Amino acid sequence: MASIPRMKEKPRVSHAMVQLTLSFILAAFLASGYAWDMIARASMRMLESVGIKVKYLSDLFLMYVRLLDGSVVGFQVLLECSGLITLLIFAFISSLTIGLLSGSLFVKTAWFMFSVSIAFLWNLLRLASVIAIAHNFGLSAFRLVHFVLAPTMDFIWIVSLWALGMSLIGRRRS
Repeated sequence: MASIPRMKEKPRVSHAMVQLTLSFILAAFLASGYAWDMIARASMRMLESVGIKVKYLSDLFLMYVRLLDGSVVGFQVLLECSGLITLLIFAFISSLTIGLLSGSLFVKTAWFMFSVSIAFLWNLLRLASVIAIAHNFGLSAFRLVHFVLAPTMDFIWIVSLWALGMSLIGRRRS
């Protein structure tokens, strides 16, 4: 018995454009000193809530932490250190894949905003965690976590949220 060929879906370019517009707005915000300051202050509060004393110089986006060995180390929170580049990568990948699928623009946009919120929280937790690791275990442990483990974890959350979004939109359209 021959199967009936399915019509090829037309990509929803307008939906992808809406998500790309949101991505560019997000990029403009995340490239600003206001975003870096907000991330540094939130990370500082997280660290202080677990007993790690932090001095923050907002003009330089610089957090000073005294490590357990007595040395004082500065952590500058700029675009490349904050994890926000990863968030932007996710936003653009999501826009150009999930945005093109057929389905409700509202559902796709809601998923996009939810994913970006999760990614933003992850970035805050990651930054506070690596500084806490430096405080407790020294700069060698910090380097391992910050430069090796954190990118691996970033890859995992990007793929996971993207796959969940693809399956959510795919399930809703069938």
